[in-house]
Amino acid sequence: MSIISAIGILFFRRKIRVLAYHKVPDIRSFQEQVKYLKSNFNIISLEDLIDAFYHGKKLNPKSLLITFDDGDYSVYENALPILKEENINAVLFIITKLINSNQTFWWDELEYYLGENKGNEITWKLKDLPNIERENFLSELRDKSEKPSLRVKQLKSEELQIMNKSNLQIANHSHTHPMFDKCSVAELEKEMDQSMSFLKDLNLYSDVFAYPNGNLDLTSEKVLQNQGIKLAFLFDHKLANLYNPLRISRIRVDASLPIHEFKAKVSGLHSIIYHRSIKV
Repeated sequence: MSIISAIGILFFRRKIRVLAYHKVPDIRSFQEQVKYLKSNFNIISLEDLIDAFYHGKKLNPKSLLITFDDGDYSVYENALPILKEENINAVLFIITKLINSNQTFWWDELEYYLGENKGNEITWKLKDLPNIERENFLSELRDKSEKPSLRVKQLKSEELQIMNKSNLQIANHSHTHPMFDKCSVAELEKEMDQSMSFLKDLNLYSDVFAYPNGNLDLTSEKVLQNQGIKLAFLFDHKLANLYNPLRISRIRVDASLPIHEFKAKVSGLHSIIYHRSIKV
């Protein structure tokens, strides 16, 4: 596996790797991953990528950007100290409505109310519905349940500022995390107006965006263009190119992955195998 990973790194050294994490529950595993990345790749910052797209900056071979989606508290608690210790940069895309609250992610709500298996099943079904139907289902579920509302620890504005001034830049992951290809233009504009306003007030990266679930269509892309978004990231398990700043591919990774599996994903070879298997 190590030999295969090394071949992938060499073969795709001119490609850009953008990693997409979510939670960081396993500190030891994540630290091992970060040390591997630092030793084998040129870890870049968000500004490096903006400069590459808009100012012609040349990125070194084996360039890699680390990102996190959603804003789970474990990123602040567990990932930030490791990033600071290793002195490398990353990006955290946040759901702005949840900041300074104790509300949970809507997919975690489904597991809480319906159980893990049923909740996960319904999550995937809701992602395929028009956004208004998803919202109505969640509202009805909350109203009918006898369980108390689920409350969790979410990030605060002060913690966002701490991260952004350190090794973890804060950017836009929408206001409520709907599927952008299932929203009306009015819903999309409202999502972007609210999330961008929140981030601008804190002097954070309002114009750098990651599509919730990676979902996009031409309508949502046009809304992002009209809103002045500079970079938009997908969730498609591919290596990235400097072709379209609003369609930057990312490789899905998990902070708890065994290191041999992590190396295979980051190498780029896993991406080719993964997509070929889907097409068959």
